[in-house]
Amino acid sequence: MRALIMVISLVFIAGCGIIDEVNQTVDYGKETKDYVGTMVGYQDDVSTYMNKDQLTEQDLQDIKGLIDEIEAEVKAFNEIEPPSVASGIHGEIESHNDQILEAIDEANRQMDQGEFNPEAFENLEIAKSLSELKSYKDQIDEIMN
Repeated sequence: MRALIMVISLVFIAGCGIIDEVNQTVDYGKETKDYVGTMVGYQDDVSTYMNKDQLTEQDLQDIKGLIDEIEAEVKAFNEIEPPSVASGIHGEIESHNDQILEAIDEANRQMDQGEFNPEAFENLEIAKSLSELKSYKDQIDEIMN
């Protein structure tokens, strides 16, 4: 009887570990989808300014605010611990995030020196990487299903 209880207990404990992994994967998937959605929104916001013929001082302040928000989101996402099943995708997203952070540093440098050029900004990795993040939405959906 004792052996049966121990076996049942071990099976139950092992099952809890599997359930925890599934829950962690679902939570990670939701966080990542939210993150990608947020980044796509930022891309749209930044594009609005980049399509203007002339940027005002207020536009530059707004862009600076957006860049600061993007930087905070990127850093927060990079702190997430992915489940093992999503470690590959997370690594790819982190790579794009690193490019975004480098581009943010360059954009901040340009703005601090009064050299901000919208065309050059579009060519920075921030715009490209934000666009590439969209492609991960489908991959995350696949992991969650």
